[in-house]
Amino acid sequence: MKQHKMVVIAAAVSVLVSAAVSAQNAFNDADKAVEYRQKAFSVMQNNFAAMGDMVRGDAPFDAAIFAARAADFAAMTTIPWPAFDTAGAQPGNNSDALAAIWSNRDDFNQRAVKLQADAKALAEIAAAGVEADSRKAFMTAARNCKACHDQYKD
Repeated sequence: MKQHKMVVIAAAVSVLVSAAVSAQNAFNDADKAVEYRQKAFSVMQNNFAAMGDMVRGDAPFDAAIFAARAADFAAMTTIPWPAFDTAGAQPGNNSDALAAIWSNRDDFNQRAVKLQADAKALAEIAAAGVEADSRKAFMTAARNCKACHDQYKD
């Protein structure tokens, strides 16, 4: 378990360091911007899937693991958004992002803010270790994820 957590932490740190460097460079390369946001979403998805397994009963609920995954997920929800602003990083660039993101940018940005708030609440609730509360907070975040995917992801 410690090794898995260290791998997750190392991946998150790598993405965060890349975020700081990339943010300073303002994503001058469209391919790198797409790759950056895809990697951030991948780390988010991995953490969310592990929690989802517990929520569905496919894995035993472990409050400590759930809380760690929720914290990592919440941290990652702040990462991908600047990479949507790079010229050329729109659809057709090896991305599942739909053009609707750029034509409905205010809505997309509001959903991103809501996701961050839901993820922060999930992390805080999960830290208390109460399974029923953690499941409820997870489902709130899951509904937000699904709604955004339905609207903005191919």
